[in-house]
Amino acid sequence: MHGAFALRIVTAVGLMAATGGPALPQVPSAEDVFARFCELDSQGGQLTSDGWQKIAALFVNPGTPRHDRIIVTDRGGQLRPAPEGGKVGVGREHLQYGQIDLPQIRFSAVDGLPPGAKIREAFMYVVKVTGPGGGQEWRIEGPVPEPHLTVDAAIRYVNEIRANTKDATIRKNADRTLAALKHIR
Repeated sequence: MHGAFALRIVTAVGLMAATGGPALPQVPSAEDVFARFCELDSQGGQLTSDGWQKIAALFVNPGTPRHDRIIVTDRGGQLRPAPEGGKVGVGREHLQYGQIDLPQIRFSAVDGLPPGAKIREAFMYVVKVTGPGGGQEWRIEGPVPEPHLTVDAAIRYVNEIRANTKDATIRKNADRTLAALKHIR
């Protein structure tokens, strides 16, 4: 057992010598930062204070949380990044199923689009800024867009709202919204 431990130490020292020292944390790329935003957003990150803080930290000027509606989508995917000077243009494409009006928890079409419409969001630009440690890191320009949740994340959120409300109208709307979301699933 001691021999295996000694071998691990010798291997680690050898790797550090070969690479010039201990591995330093790698700064996430512009695409990684945008992917992190997309993942947090699709799982409902904007709808909790902790999630909002994580998302806001990815933006230069995040603005304020938007709690008027949720756009319900498939997971979608990122568009190919486009370098432009010191910035990187990023965007996403997804199927848009509808929206949930948050004050009333009512599901409907988005701006007259048919359910399942393919949407390509305008590019957001990711720029390098000086981070808290003095190093450069990528951040997304512009305000945080309105929440875009997957169907499953929207179902979890509506179930939570329904379970925590005493308002009969909200419960009734939540039931209808859940039925519509489960039909999409």
